Amino acid sequence: MSITMIRLALAILGIIHLPDYYVHVHLEAGRLVPILDPFRAPDNGIWAIYPHNRHLSPRVRLLLRHLGQGLG
Repeated sequence: MSITMIRLALAILGIIHLPDYYVHVHLEAGRLVPILDPFRAPDNGIWAIYPHNRHLSPRVRLLLRHLGQGLG
C-alpha cells in the first residue's frame, strides 16, 4: 500500500503521510518535498516490551541487539 501511495505522490496526484524510512530516497533526491513537518508528532522512539523475569531465547536477544544498534 505504501508503494502505491509513493507512486501517486511522485505522479503529483496527492499528499502522503509516511515515515521517513519509506521516502528518504525520494526526499534526498528532491522528488518529494516535506510539507507536513509542522504537524509532525514528536519522535518518542520505539519500545520493545518483553518479560524480564524469564530466560530470553537467543533469537529474541539477537533481535533486541539488532534493533538497539540499528535504531539507537
